[in-house]
Amino acid sequence: MAVYAVGDIQGCFGELKSVLRKVHFDPESDVLWCVGDLVNRGPESLETLRFLKSIGDACICVLGNHDLHLLALAAKGSVDPSDSLAQVLQAPDCDALIDWLRHRPLLHHDTQLGWAMVHAGLHPDWTLKKAKRRAASIEEMLRGSDWKNFVLKLQKFETPEREPGKGKGRKYFSAAVLTRSRYCTSEGLFNWKSKVGGPTSQRERPWFAFDRIAWRRDARIVFGHWAARGLVLDQMHVLGLDSGCVWGGSMTLAELGRRGYCRVVAMHMCKGYHKPVHAGQIRGLDAQEL
Repeated sequence: MAVYAVGDIQGCFGELKSVLRKVHFDPESDVLWCVGDLVNRGPESLETLRFLKSIGDACICVLGNHDLHLLALAAKGSVDPSDSLAQVLQAPDCDALIDWLRHRPLLHHDTQLGWAMVHAGLHPDWTLKKAKRRAASIEEMLRGSDWKNFVLKLQKFETPEREPGKGKGRKYFSAAVLTRSRYCTSEGLFNWKSKVGGPTSQRERPWFAFDRIAWRRDARIVFGHWAARGLVLDQMHVLGLDSGCVWGGSMTLAELGRRGYCRVVAMHMCKGYHKPVHAGQIRGLDAQEL
């Protein structure tokens, strides 16, 4: 059995099929980890969801910010026909797909492998145990009967720099950390408005780039979300797999093994369904756009 992890798919189903073919992926024996942002911007969000749902336990996905956006559109009940997610919301199996999606986790941890997965990042002060609690509190809301109100309020929430105390504000903040993180300070101040090309102060670094990180000894983290930064392969404690497929980069597939082992096993150059198509141009986009 092999465990593979793939970067942000964003509806690029053809490219996903290509990298899986290159490793002869077999859902009867292999497992595919998806770092989130399964949908949006690419041409085949519907086909992507149907495929991932169809392979059952062979697929482990965490939710990304674009997946939460789809849930919010479903909760709202309307979408512009030209939106790339309209095909999902107008599909005859939409309800089943949305139900499947909202039951995906925000954090996955395989204790035997020593790997954990989130879409964007973790708080530098969180242990992995605390991160799991934060993720579980959000998952409970998404899977509950009041999920529509929760995701709509989540989309409108003005995320503070620092983690709030108890209450729904902390849930919303935790969701932002798990699905939108890029830059923060060692004190846990997050910059949600910075351009994706660089920090806005000398104190800010990528969320994984501090010497003292509470979760660092708990597991190695695989993540996506950061197309402008590209692959992160040179860090002992993280693996970044968003190589910007939908922007004209590539779809990247890595094999994960015990004790932090990993290797990139397949890549597929993508068509670039959205401009900008170069990493340097991507850096000019606002964080919310990606």
